Amino acid sequence: MDVVVAHSDPAARRVLGGPLGEAGHSVAEADTAEEALAACRARPPEVALVQAGFQVAGRPLLDALKGDPEAYTTAVVVVGPVDLALSDVRDALHRGAHDVLIEPISPGEVIARVNAVARMKSLQEELVAQTRRLETMLHEDPLTGLFNRRYVLTRLAGLISGARRHGRPLSVAMIDVDHFKRVNDEHGHDAGDATLVATTIALRDRLRAEDELGRLGGEEFLALLPDVDRDSAAVVAESLRTSVENVRTRLDGLELGVTVSVGWATWDGEETAEQLVKRADIALLSAKRQGRNAIQGADPLSASLPRRT
Repeated sequence: MDVVVAHSDPAARRVLGGPLGEAGHSVAEADTAEEALAACRARPPEVALVQAGFQVAGRPLLDALKGDPEAYTTAVVVVGPVDLALSDVRDALHRGAHDVLIEPISPGEVIARVNAVARMKSLQEELVAQTRRLETMLHEDPLTGLFNRRYVLTRLAGLISGARRHGRPLSVAMIDVDHFKRVNDEHGHDAGDATLVATTIALRDRLRAEDELGRLGGEEFLALLPDVDRDSAAVVAESLRTSVENVRTRLDGLELGVTVSVGWATWDGEETAEQLVKRADIALLSAKRQGRNAIQGADPLSASLPRRT
């Protein structure tokens, strides 16, 4: 474990760093706050033992470490004198210190407290990583890496809110892989999965950075196209169709090609996310009736559909 010991008193640095070095840890000493910050930036240690009152340019070293983009992951233990005020202890812990050591400190206590802080830091990092993994599982389709149905529809609702607020156009495109069941039936599910992944890559390649793509389920995708009006949506839909038409998937000696049908719709300024997607879906069905490998724009919002109130 890497440890930085930052203290102005050489004797205190020996008391703190000596036992840690004997315990097999890699110890770097710093006699100024600036030197400590530089050491933590260059190679962030697991733990930094920091003298209470150390400051960098009038700012507490603890704050400088926790606010630094390189050093913020370091677990900080504040080392204070025997008369350190209780309010200062509370303040250090509130600002992000993992622990506070009060001098004089025995070698055993140094080792025990530093090890405990390192374990706490490791557990916190694992908890953060698990939380991120769970968040990813909640909104990501595991096969394609795209947004899943729930999340992409949530994103669409947010885009509609923004389009309404700023008076900007918004379109969506529903994309369906033609005769996908035939791919699974004739070549197996591995071939089907590979085809979906290849389709995803082709679609992404034709979308802008600000566009969003989700998998609604099975072989059906939804592209969200902010700031795209009706005329531009038709161009995007044709681009998506041709991008997939030109892709060939190779798997176990097979070369597979698929096409997609695309139905697109432009937000009318009042409809809900559900209504907009429904119109795109109806347009998609029309494209399929044309013989597939086709695009179709949606009719304006039907008066028979309920409007948002």
